[in-house]
Amino acid sequence: MRVLACLLMAAMLVGCGSGEAEPQAESTKVKVLVAEIAPAAGSEWTLSGTVQSQNEAALSFRLQGEISERLVQAGQQVKANDVLLRLDPSDTRQQLAAAQANLAAARVQAENAEANRRRLSTLRDQQLVPQQAYEDAEAQARATQQAAKAAEAAVAQASSAVGYLELRAPASGVLLEVSGEVGQVVAPGVSVALLAYDGARDVEVFVPERRRAHLPERAQVQAFASDRVSPVQLREVAGSADPLTRSWRARFAIDGEPEAWPLGTSVTLLFNDDEHAGDNGLQRIPLGSLIDQGQGMGVWVVADGQVVREPVELVRMNTEYVYIRSEIPTGTPIIALGAHMLVEGQAVEVLQ
Repeated sequence: MRVLACLLMAAMLVGCGSGEAEPQAESTKVKVLVAEIAPAAGSEWTLSGTVQSQNEAALSFRLQGEISERLVQAGQQVKANDVLLRLDPSDTRQQLAAAQANLAAARVQAENAEANRRRLSTLRDQQLVPQQAYEDAEAQARATQQAAKAAEAAVAQASSAVGYLELRAPASGVLLEVSGEVGQVVAPGVSVALLAYDGARDVEVFVPERRRAHLPERAQVQAFASDRVSPVQLREVAGSADPLTRSWRARFAIDGEPEAWPLGTSVTLLFNDDEHAGDNGLQRIPLGSLIDQGQGMGVWVVADGQVVREPVELVRMNTEYVYIRSEIPTGTPIIALGAHMLVEGQAVEVLQ
């Protein structure tokens, strides 16, 4: 009886289960977001900077001495050959006087030696003195003549040193700094003033490292809080980055009247990447579209409900977009997000 009851219960369970429908297979399509490949449009970006003179000179004395006069102040306009500072002339004038005295003594010795040579020459011709005595006198005359020339050079050098007591402006311009003070003892070559020459102007900026490789050579400069604008041309870039900021110092020459751009003016450089956008075949896609599965850079193109990998050439990127070159026509839909999760030929459903 127990066996029969178990068989009847098993039959009832089989009968109940046979009436249910089989579960449907789960869909294999992945829902995706797409974007169209667009032509790369030029993007604008800016850098802040200041107006500087194209030519600046750190001025210093050629002599060591104590500053006795300061005739200028920082920010003052000066003309070429204007006296800026003077050194105490006492030591230099004494050196000149000593050099002149040495020259006078050397000339007297030279005259005496030459007179002695001529006298011995006459006696030698009369065979009253030996040949050796005449030769010694001749050598002495030559030596004193050379000593006189050396004394003349020392006087010329001391005279030049008197001229170096005054520090003069090498050109017309504006004094950006004047660090020399009365009573200060300075060494030769130590800067005591900084002169910005009149004339052409530059904009000095510091370029981020990521912009260095594709820094445009042309831009527009605009004065802060003003509508004054002028074209600029890249003139120079520093040979190395600043070790602290990792930025590159660059100077752009202003194509405009210097008077319209006062030194130190805060300005903005306006750049446009149109020259890169105009390159042959340059296109723009979302940053999430780019894939690299060990076969080089590529994107997933959506075709007939499936994804197909197409190779692309990476040109550059920013925080939002990737700029590429490819054979894919502009306007073609590609996967915009989650591209790294797909495989070749996978079925997808485009979200509207």
